[in-house]
This record gives sequence, structure tokens and C-alpha cells, in this order.
Amino acid sequence: MAIACAIVASAVALHPAVTQAEPLNGNLSIGDTYSNPAGAIGYEFYVPPSYQAGTPMPLVIALHGCTQTAAQFRTLSHLDDLAAADGFIVAYPEQTEANNSLRCWNWFTDANVNRAAGEPSLIAGLTLQLESQYSVDPRHVSITGLSAGGAMASVMAATYPDLYSAVGVGSGCEYTAGAACAGYKSADPEQAGKRAYEAMGAFARPVPFIVFQGDQDKTVPPVNADQLVRTQQITADWADDGQENHSVPSAAVKTVSGKSKGGRSYTVKYYSDGHGHELGEYWVIKGMGHAWSGGDPSAQYSDAAGPDESEAMYDFFATHPLGDPGPALGGNTPTGPITWPPTGWPTSPTTGTPTAPTGWPAPPTGWPTPTQPASPLPWPPHSLSKRP
Repeated sequence: MAIACAIVASAVALHPAVTQAEPLNGNLSIGDTYSNPAGAIGYEFYVPPSYQAGTPMPLVIALHGCTQTAAQFRTLSHLDDLAAADGFIVAYPEQTEANNSLRCWNWFTDANVNRAAGEPSLIAGLTLQLESQYSVDPRHVSITGLSAGGAMASVMAATYPDLYSAVGVGSGCEYTAGAACAGYKSADPEQAGKRAYEAMGAFARPVPFIVFQGDQDKTVPPVNADQLVRTQQITADWADDGQENHSVPSAAVKTVSGKSKGGRSYTVKYYSDGHGHELGEYWVIKGMGHAWSGGDPSAQYSDAAGPDESEAMYDFFATHPLGDPGPALGGNTPTGPITWPPTGWPTSPTTGTPTAPTGWPAPPTGWPTPTQPASPLPWPPHSLSKRP
């Protein structure tokens, strides 16, 4: 009974706003249902006016939070407007009250965190159905969500890495976080990252991620976003070569600070895949609670003053197509202590005058004679950290 109460309490906490979306120019479809042997979910989707059959277009799957409907998240996120402007299809799966009385995605139950089972199979099946019905670019199919929807987006990235090119999580939780994510913190990210890698199976690969979090969020405290980022890194570390060997750096390559048009300060940390490309972004919005940053001002759980979360996420998705590395970022520095000289290098003479290797031409007349430094050079230089 105590466990059941904890889950219900977390579900109630993860409830975004309730407002109604208005149709835009283009094709808006509402009231549809997708079903398979695992059950059924509703959905709405928007096709922008620029869509032309035969010309592949990106697809974004957007998952609402508890107590919310697809229409309400459409208004909150204003993803329809962005889809019309940037040219992509956006679909909003909708949880049924039969699956969860509070319309929460059941990301906290064992039956709904595996491939080809439960809600992951329904969301993936709907995605594939839309791909078959419309001209969708399979290299640009991404998934995002808010709160409980963000937690389920994490599940989808782990269970269907071959279907979704990248994942966006707004005020959500790591894979298999557990109900304690709401109001407290998630499970150990080291273990969660390994579990996500195992869930990927033969389709394992590093999945690019973008995370948004308010530093004043009391519903899903900021520590959960820290753990989510670390989980994604651990999963990528396992997925890039089948072992956890610190191939993916844990530290951000760079951190950028900014201020939104609405006056919210924020920071963005950029993370590398260890091979010189961007793996993830982590946005922290100063003063924001449990909300969708830059969302519609009429929605209660929208922080309209913050930077545009929908726009930032789609920009990230657009630059991380399936099968290609992300934009060049750097960060392919080892995470362990640096040793000098590298293993296998010959030992340099410490006394006397250095001489050119056998066969090298003599230096031009008048060139100075090189001399050995009075003492060995320190390594690493004082300006470098031993642990980047």
C-alpha cells in the first residue's frame, strides 16, 4: 500500500498545465487511436502546410505529462507553430485513463521500460505508423516530453535507439529512475546507464540528448537532471565500444551563460561523445520551477519568461540525424591522469647536446646549436589540469 501511495503521489506531482490548443494552418488531426496487443493510446498530430508527399520531412514525437492531454501539451509547447515555421511533422501520443487514471505515462513500472512491450511498444508503433502514412525522413525522427512525458522519452531512447535519432527531456527523469524521482532523486545513474545500454540490445549506440531543468523545481528536483545527464553519458560509454572505459568524458567541454528575452538567466553545458562531436546539452534555467521554458503564457506550467525550450530542442534534433555524429565540439581528452612520456616512447637524453637522428640533413650554416634544458620539463604544464 505504501508503494502504491508513493507512485500516486509522484504522479500527482508530475502534472503540467491544462489549457486548450487552437488549430493552425496545415493539417491537424485529433481524436485518433493507435492500438497493438499491448493496448491502445490516443494521439493528435500536426502536418505543416509546407508538407509535400514524396519529400521526406522530420518527425517529432512529443509526450505530455500527468493529468494532461495531447491538446493541452500542444498549447503549452507551441510545437505546432514551430513545425509550421521550420517544416516538420509533430505527433502527440495521449495516455488513456484506462492505462493510468491520472494519464501518467507508466515510466516507473517494470512492464513499461522494455522494447516490444507495454507503452514503449505503443509509442514506437505509432511512430512507425506515421512513417508509413507520411513522407518522413527516418534519419530525423526524435522524441521529447515534459515531466512524466520526459521520463518516458528517456525510456524510448533506451528501448528504441534505432528509431529515434535524439531525445529531449524537460523536467524529467533518467531511465528506470523510479517513483522517487518526484520530489527526491533518481536511482544511481551508473546503474541506470548500464541498464539502458542493456535495454538497447543489438541496437546499442550513443543517443544524443538535450535536457532542460529549472533550478527551483520542487516537483522534480534539479539533482534528477544531473543524474539524467550522467546516465546518458554512461550509456554512451557502454554503447560506443561495448565496455565502460571512460571513453565519454563526464565534464562539459564548454559552458555558456545567457539571458532570455523574458529576462531569465540560464546556463548551457555542452558534452562531447569523446570523439570530437557533441553528444548532449544541459540547460539550467535560473529561477524556474517545474515548467516548460518559454511556453505559452496562458498555460499554468509554462515559464513564458525562459528561453524557448521547444526551439532549442528542435535545433538540437536537426543537427543530430540518426547515423551521423553531432556537430564538431572537441572534448576527446582522456578522463584519467595524463602520463608523460606516453607508454612506448623512447626515453629522451637528460644530459649533453641533443643530436639529430641518423640520416637527417645537417642544419644550415650559422644555425645555433640546440642545448638541453637545465632540468626536465614539468608535465602536465601548470596551466593544464590532470583531470580535464
